[in-house]
Amino acid sequence: MLGSIRGKVLRLDGFCALIETAGLGYEVEVPARVLSALQPGQECFLYLHQQIREDAQLLFGFGQVSDRELFRELLKISGIGARTALALISSLSPAELHEAVIAEDVRLLSTVPGIGRKTAERLIVELKDRLKRLPVFTSAEAQSVAIIPAAVADSTVPAGSNSQATGSASGNSETDTENPPLTARQVKEESISALIGLGYKENIALSYVKAVYREGMDTKAVIIAALAQVSAKNRR
Repeated sequence: MLGSIRGKVLRLDGFCALIETAGLGYEVEVPARVLSALQPGQECFLYLHQQIREDAQLLFGFGQVSDRELFRELLKISGIGARTALALISSLSPAELHEAVIAEDVRLLSTVPGIGRKTAERLIVELKDRLKRLPVFTSAEAQSVAIIPAAVADSTVPAGSNSQATGSASGNSETDTENPPLTARQVKEESISALIGLGYKENIALSYVKAVYREGMDTKAVIIAALAQVSAKNRR
């Protein structure tokens, strides 16, 4: 089982980061907090969760081991798949998720794409016990940058933990990172597509992107702003 990856970010496509290591590019799906910290052309280190299916091998990346463990605990809950778990971690910070479970806030959990009332109730029952085995997240930790720069990772990550991942090979990194900027229409379309991939209905994704988009924003900025608006609306 692959445990980590260290390399250069070549491109961000919605919630998918293309990371080059040893001359190959690997597609890694990441939650919103990780996405906000990644920049094309920069080095990064991510802890990986690998999901092997008959038709694909998927990689999910996290900046902290605790976030990966939370993701894995969510996958153990009936009705929670990888995409729904990613949506949970992207829509709610670890602290917000912890508080929602402890407070049995079914309404807040049900606002996450893919989480209905029955699934939210089951999540609360099953996750309460599982949370006892996980670190308790504070608000400060939830807001911290979730990426370990590769230069720092050399001294903080045990030797040999850098794993290559199964993904799609990439071409020249300079070509990937020097593509011309997208048009406003392309940015909006990519942002809507990314939110739909996270589980939001098309009309909901369209409304959030339309509300937050400002001239000059790139896809990542639009996605982060849209999710921030979702989170703020859910807390009301």
